[in-house]
Amino acid sequence: MKVKSQRIIAFLIAAVLTIPAAAQAPATGTAGAQQQSPDANSHPDENSSSTGHTITVDVWSSAAPSPTSPSEAETARLSRNFAAAGLNAAFNMESTEREIENSLRRGFPLGESWIRDDLAQIDNSLRVAELSVANDSDREALQQLQQQSKRLRAWSNWLIEQNKMLALTEYYISSSTLDNDDRFQNSVACTRYLVSMLASRRLAENSSCL
Repeated sequence: MKVKSQRIIAFLIAAVLTIPAAAQAPATGTAGAQQQSPDANSHPDENSSSTGHTITVDVWSSAAPSPTSPSEAETARLSRNFAAAGLNAAFNMESTEREIENSLRRGFPLGESWIRDDLAQIDNSLRVAELSVANDSDREALQQLQQQSKRLRAWSNWLIEQNKMLALTEYYISSSTLDNDDRFQNSVACTRYLVSMLASRRLAENSSCL
């Protein structure tokens, strides 16, 4: 458990606490406009009021930038708090998948109790993530996490029932059975994608999670 906790903390620090910085100086400019003195051949009565005078006008652009709509990249960015909470949930899913895989590949008993405990821990972490939602991107990412949790729970429940009926012999005999289990392989791929997405704080979609 200590190794698992340290790994989670390391990922969170490295992936979530990076603060992007960007600065843009306001543009300024000067435009000059002159009114030339009248032509020597023009009538004195027509230009008597402006003869010999030059008018200079300085025009400065506004220091405040004009309002612009947020870019697509910014609208798809996950909030910092949600990304951290979501990563915790994704790591819990990843840990459960690995524990089940190790049990099957190494011939260890598939314990219903610890699987139930792991699933309950995933539910708790998802509730924390839900409380951290701050924008639409967070909400969409949360839905992806919740969907993946349901997928993992369905596969785990199937394994538990099969184990009760002693119907997992093929999984224990040959590792290729797990390699060819599409539900498990898609679950692993989806969880890996969710970890990557949350670490980058960029909302995206992946076919393995559909």
